[in-house]
Order: sequence, then C-alpha cells, then structure tokens
Amino acid sequence: MPCTRGRAAAVLALALGLTGCSVLPGGETESLLRAPRLSGETSAVQKALNSYLGGVATLKYPASGDFLSPFLFGDWDGDGTEEAAVLYTAESSGSNVWLAILEPTDSGGWRVSQQTEGLSSEVETVSYAHLRDAQSLQLLVGYDSAQGDRYMVVYLYNSDESLQTVNKQSYTDMLVSDVTDGGDGTEDLVLVLPTETENGGINLQLLTYTGGDTFLAAQTLAVGEGYYSGCAGLHAGVGEDGASYLVVDGWTGSASSLASSIIIYDAESGFLKTYNPPGMSDLSRATQRYDTDLLSMDLDGNGTVDIPTEVADGGNVQENLTNQLHFLLWKDYATEEGGNNIFGVYDSEHRFFLRLPESMHGNVSVKANAGGTGWIIGNLTGDIMYCELRVVDPAETDLRNDKYSRVATIGSQQLQARILTEYYGLTLDDILSGVTVLP
Repeated sequence: MPCTRGRAAAVLALALGLTGCSVLPGGETESLLRAPRLSGETSAVQKALNSYLGGVATLKYPASGDFLSPFLFGDWDGDGTEEAAVLYTAESSGSNVWLAILEPTDSGGWRVSQQTEGLSSEVETVSYAHLRDAQSLQLLVGYDSAQGDRYMVVYLYNSDESLQTVNKQSYTDMLVSDVTDGGDGTEDLVLVLPTETENGGINLQLLTYTGGDTFLAAQTLAVGEGYYSGCAGLHAGVGEDGASYLVVDGWTGSASSLASSIIIYDAESGFLKTYNPPGMSDLSRATQRYDTDLLSMDLDGNGTVDIPTEVADGGNVQENLTNQLHFLLWKDYATEEGGNNIFGVYDSEHRFFLRLPESMHGNVSVKANAGGTGWIIGNLTGDIMYCELRVVDPAETDLRNDKYSRVATIGSQQLQARILTEYYGLTLDDILSGVTVLP
C-alpha cells in the first residue's frame, strides 16, 4: 500500500489511540484481559503459586500504566480458556521479578505451568496486545532498573504451555496499534528507543508479526535527528481509507518547546517513514510551540488527532494576561488543503482550551474579569462583551444568583461560564461542548 497522493489525503484522518506515549488496545482486547472477578479468584491463584514455590510469593505491583495489578487474567495462548499471570518475587529466587503463568484445573483450582525471571527488581508497567493473532494475547512487561533504564519484554505463551521471550529491548515509551494495517485483528508494538547519538532525535522501532513462530523488529526509524531531544508523546490512529499512522510529539533543543511529526507505514517497502503534508516541507518546524504541555490529541472527539500550534493573529489579549492566555489553532492535516482547523483560547494556568467560532479568528479580544478570577471575551474593539469564564471555589459561589453555569471541574475548583451577549457559535451550549480540560 504505497503512500500515493490520494492516500496521503485520506490517511491523515486520525483516530486517537493515546494521549501521551502509551496506549492499550480497544474494547475487544479488554474483553480478553480483565481484573479478577472476585478476591477469591486471586486468592486461589496466589495459593497455587505459593504451593508451587514452597514459600510465600511477594506480589509486585506495576508502578504506572492503566493496569496496576500483579494479577492478570486473559487467554494467553488463544485456546478459548483464560489463564492467569502473576508478577512476584520470592526469597529463594533472588531480587528480580518473576512472571508465572497458571492454567485452570478441572477441579476449579490453578496450577503453575511456566515461570520465567524478569530483568530487574521493579515493574514499571504491564500491558498486552494481539501481536500474534486475534485470539491470543501477548504480555508486555516494562522493567525499571536501579540505574533508571527501562526494558520492554514481550512474552509469548503457546498452546503447548511453553513460554517464549520474543523481544527484549531498552526503551523510553511504547505504543500498541495496528500500524501495518494487517486487517486481521493483530496489532504491532512501537517502541521509542533511548537516544544514543550526539545529534539527538527520536528513534522508533516497530515490532510486527511475520508468521510462524517468529516476530520481526522491522526497522528503527530516526525522526527529527538534530532537532528533537526526546519524545513527549506518541499517538496512533486510522485514516479514512483504513490506513494507520503515528503522530510524534518531540521536545526540541533543550526541551524548551515541542513540535510534531507524522509517521506512516509504507506496506510496499515494509518501512516506516516520515510524512509531510502536501505543500509543507517541514511539519515539525511548522508545529513548534513553546508550552511543553501542549500535546497532540483528539480535541473534538471526531476520530482525528489534532496538532496544536500557537498563532499570533488570533486577536488581542490584555497585557497582564499574555503569559496565561494564548490563541491556538489545532490542525489534523486530514486533507491536501490543510485538514480541519479548530481555533480558540488556551488558558495555560488552568490547563483548558475554549473553542471559538472561526469567524472570531483575528476579531476577538480577551480581558480580565472584575474579580480577577477569569476572563471575558469580546469583539476586537472591546465594546461588546460576549461571555465570561471564571475558575472559582464552588463552595464560595452561587451559580443561580450569579447567573453562571458549571462547565468543568479543574482540580478542587470549578470552571464556570455565563453569556453576556449572544453570538452565533458561542452560546452556552457551545461553551459547554467546546471546553476541553487538557491532561
């Protein structure tokens, strides 16, 4: 599936797979991997493990990620029956973490079928993926060493109850997605590798299944060499034509700013490559922004990943608010004409974005409200005020008497809004649906 001009126009309609540099598979996979149904189930697994070890196992909890239990239940070998996996240490086995696989017994109990030693004494994260087929799940365990190095290990459990280590790689971040567009329910693993060159850059490694009993680290792609100094975010999605691609958010230089690159998989050559939209020779420099919390995301929930950029022509901001408020344009680069654009105001202090009608682009002013708790949006000359937003302690405000409406919760405070003068595209409903609290 070569990257033709037509494909380039369609491939950029992105479905967000992740905020940040990690992603877990979707609902179908979640139905195959679950937390224990009852505490009795984990107790039975732990009892069987202790009996096998002849001692008491110390359970090891992952330090981060979306799955924080030492117990995992899923169909590891694809035989239609759930197995259990446990992360643990034992006095008789040294300080490193061990992974045990347990099979259910006919009597309703569990038995240990395999165990293997991990790479360090700490588990950073644990995840899973359909790397081999749509039926079985492979375990992805990230180990954290005392020196701060991280290692990703992919475990493959087979129907003959053998346990293989199919990949062992130093990494900084990871993502699971069907990058190669196999269309058969399988997924790929993308790792961000530590940068070891003087020129920096971001190195991506793709692990994909090639058939039989083997996996293939297809390649390592250097992104932004001499420009990026590290990875801040990695996002995956699927285009309108079903093709997948990645958006990489990278720190530039001394990590004082962010920029983004688009990566696509060329099925004809079997390689990842950097993609620049038509008419744009260097997307990363065009998307540079100086707020290093502004990661790409599916801002409007329409299935595309939007890349934020700061714009100087958005309008006027009162001088005492210029460090807090910024006009942004989020673009998904979904078409040759530039894709969808989302214009609005970003409050960097309280980490939320308000979408504004495109007709306000260049024709809007923002000033502080009377209480100093928020700001007011008006026309460019400032003689018409359209709406006010404020962030306050909800216990100290009366929404009914003040004629404000609750918009969102930001920490222990509440974002509230009220309409001052009606404007098409900036009604209260538009504000309620157009505010995004950023992670």
